Amino acid sequence: MTAQDDTTGEYNITERLFNFIDDLSTDMQFSLYQQLIEDKVSIQLYKLIIDMSDEEKTQLLEKLGQVPFEEEPINTINLDENESFMREDSRKDCLVEVKYRVGDRSYTGYIINISVHGVFIESNDRPPLGQRIRMAFTLPNAPNKLELNGQINRSDLKGMGVFFLDLSQEQQDIIRAYIKNNHPS
Repeated sequence: MTAQDDTTGEYNITERLFNFIDDLSTDMQFSLYQQLIEDKVSIQLYKLIIDMSDEEKTQLLEKLGQVPFEEEPINTINLDENESFMREDSRKDCLVEVKYRVGDRSYTGYIINISVHGVFIESNDRPPLGQRIRMAFTLPNAPNKLELNGQINRSDLKGMGVFFLDLSQEQQDIIRAYIKNNHPS
């Protein structure tokens, strides 16, 4: 039940929510934010940009133009753990054909780098983040085709990052061996 201000006739539930959020730690606020947007970061960024003045948008473009995205190494932070840590597993650049399925659509593309945790697939298609994906590809050191499940966890102009789901120990070993060996891709 919400209380109503007799003078204005407005409910004060918004004020109560604001006070509650103000009392949360920054980490708790971020956790609440993640739950509320359900990994729809792009949509939330679009909404913020729409509310900006033209001057603020211009300043944002200038700031983004100064950030050397391609020159900085990609670091993955695991926010689900109590302590954040940087990715230590090796990645291997490669060019491996992959057939994949997202929903009821099938695609063919190329894996351009791989680790035991996932791949980056060069693609013009932009399935939504969080979407499940089924992939089939063959590594040069593998006797059989790998058929793996994953989840799309990154998307940009070059393609999409996929996190492997339910990778068996044998599949992990095949990928690790491929990364360690200097097989031509």
